[in-house]
Amino acid sequence: MDTSFEVEAVIGAGRGALVVAMFGAGWLGWGLGQARAFAGLVGPVFGAMALLLWIGSISTIRKGHWLRQRHPRVPASARHAARRSFVIIVLFEAVALAFVAILASWLHRPDLGTDWCAMVVGLHFLPLAKAVRSPSLIVSGLLITLWCVLSWVLFRSHTLVISVAVGTGILLWATSAVVLARARKIVHSLQ
Repeated sequence: MDTSFEVEAVIGAGRGALVVAMFGAGWLGWGLGQARAFAGLVGPVFGAMALLLWIGSISTIRKGHWLRQRHPRVPASARHAARRSFVIIVLFEAVALAFVAILASWLHRPDLGTDWCAMVVGLHFLPLAKAVRSPSLIVSGLLITLWCVLSWVLFRSHTLVISVAVGTGILLWATSAVVLARARKIVHSLQ
């Protein structure tokens, strides 16, 4: 891979890891809250993990900007094409999320809405992996989707919401950590 694309990959990985870590905190926090599991060490460990991922993401973005000053930039046309693909994928995700939320509401099954929304999140990683050149997102997307299908089969009502939210949050945090580790390897190879 060209050095300029590797530098952009570091910056993109930092941004992506930050967003995924924030959504992971939302999903996991929601699931733990529904399970009333924030007693004892769970709350501090949750906060420490979220903070660690956020700090790692911001540090990765900063390293990417530092590397960008030392290496040539990616042509504007390549950056715009990647951005356009990303925006299209996110727009489709937003429409799909609205659709499944409306459908679950119409069926009077908010538990299914949680499961289906998490499935949409997982499925959106599949085209996103190609758009941002991160094959590990395919694995994450498949794992989230499979977890949601398994939860749908095994659980009902309140338990379904908890299992989907906790599982999705954990998988999103794991994705963030993997993306940061990949970016770290790139940074070390460029220094």
